[in-house]
Amino acid sequence: MAAQGVRRKQTFIDLHQDMLSGVALLDGGFPVYGSNYLHGAHRAAAVWSALYPHQPESSLMSQLEAHRELLRSHSASLRLITTVEDLDSGDPRTGVLPHSEGLALPEIGPDALNVLWDEHALRSLSLTWNHETAYGSSCFEDSAAPLTPVGRHLLRELENSPLFLDLAHLNDAGFFEALELYAPKTLVTHTFCRAITDHPRGLADDQLRALGDHGGLVGLAFPPDFLGERGSVDEALRHIDRIATLAGEDAVSIGSDWGVATMGELGDPAALAGLVEAVADNYGPDLADKFAFDNAHDFLRDHLPAGQEPLAP
Repeated sequence: MAAQGVRRKQTFIDLHQDMLSGVALLDGGFPVYGSNYLHGAHRAAAVWSALYPHQPESSLMSQLEAHRELLRSHSASLRLITTVEDLDSGDPRTGVLPHSEGLALPEIGPDALNVLWDEHALRSLSLTWNHETAYGSSCFEDSAAPLTPVGRHLLRELENSPLFLDLAHLNDAGFFEALELYAPKTLVTHTFCRAITDHPRGLADDQLRALGDHGGLVGLAFPPDFLGERGSVDEALRHIDRIATLAGEDAVSIGSDWGVATMGELGDPAALAGLVEAVADNYGPDLADKFAFDNAHDFLRDHLPAGQEPLAP
């Protein structure tokens, strides 16, 4: 089918970028892809911006404060996404959803999680990063280790919270346990198919099926270590096909991992147009739209509060 059938060429939603770290590494300037994803032919409508414990002294609160300053200093290009009204406002700036990857929460409970949303702008979290946390084990550790009691408690409290749950970086046993304990739809912000690229950060086929059954969302990450040798469009298509086949077409989305990770041919959003067009050519414009925008947009519309009303205590 012709690539011109893609209806939404100008916008995409990205479930994972190391935005804050990328800016910090360049002394306040956006990474080389910045002008493209903010203003280029494929403009980002929304981006999950990751915070992670890359230094021993890293804390969630200090990174959220730094992220607040990032949004303030780049307010001409960036804005916080808080509600469905924000999402669909037509504001041309890129919407940002600050996301914690395995940082320790100051407290766990509905009130504390609501404060993280209301007062500190945290929008989503994952239980681990590249190492064990108080909540569970990373995919680089014991694949059979269960979630900790604190991790199970956090999942219960998250059900009564506006925060989204991300299962990226979690080990296999923790992944399936989380799906059993956590009823709302969840997502894996940046991953790929382990059956194609044998790497612990990928999802096995049974995980993809389970996530699809749970109504979940899979963000495809672009690093060559994840996609294949080149991090190319052709390699990405193999993963998109398998995700759509096993988890369903409503599960496939973008989770680029741009910002800090080493990239290949998909290292710049200028290449995103070719990827979306290739999805349309191979699988039709409907899947291309879902991959680039619709599935993530629907997830946000389902999870965000409707307007500017205060959250319930």
